[in-house]
Amino acid sequence: MFSPDRKVSEYEPGQVLDFGDYLVRLRVSERARRISVRIDNRTGDAIVTAPRPKYLKDAVEFAKTRHDWILETRRGQSRPVPFAPGMQLTIKGYPVMLAERTGVISPKAEQQADGSWQLVSSGDVATYARRVERYLRTQAQKTFQLETDRLASKLGVSGVKVSLFDAHGRWGSCSPSKKSIRYSWRVIMAPTDVLVYLAAHEVAHLRHPDHSPAFWATVNELLGKPYKPGRAWLKARGHELFKYAAAKDLKG
Repeated sequence: MFSPDRKVSEYEPGQVLDFGDYLVRLRVSERARRISVRIDNRTGDAIVTAPRPKYLKDAVEFAKTRHDWILETRRGQSRPVPFAPGMQLTIKGYPVMLAERTGVISPKAEQQADGSWQLVSSGDVATYARRVERYLRTQAQKTFQLETDRLASKLGVSGVKVSLFDAHGRWGSCSPSKKSIRYSWRVIMAPTDVLVYLAAHEVAHLRHPDHSPAFWATVNELLGKPYKPGRAWLKARGHELFKYAAAKDLKG
């Protein structure tokens, strides 16, 4: 870790710079079209991304110009909270109230007399949150596998391996050569159309490992409708999915 005022001939991906009021982490992504900065909801660090390593020096200078924005954004951030009874989530497009019942170890989805849904479990604060996250991950794995298989079959592809991850700033990734796709488990809490858009996006990468016009045409083809609404939701509201603390960050 070192100060951004220190003279260096070259920056490297993964370096952490101390800007005094906060830390800046340097990142390189070949998918990036330009230099960008965002705030990590979990740590409060500023993440500065450049499309190539040679642009990292420019990225640091850009971060300096965004100092006031970074401070303001960090002040406006709410600290992630654990899943707890009384919270209402959206799971696969359905509003679901979290509830507590002594002795229920594995969370159970129960439909109420009025047609509403509850997800019932038990445990102390950390245990309850872990159990709910485990349930959501299980639902995400099943749902994304089904959607991936359904969409991939339209391209004549089968046997795609699906796994989950939890990373800020990235909702999915595809390795065409391995026929494997990874999804953020948090998207199980997004609207159903958004989840399907993400699956179509990653499946389309099995044919086009880029973001060319042909790629986006394939996404539209898989969806049977324009992809832009789903993409726009993730850009505008995807950060809301990180208001819940990850189980690995909880004590107890």
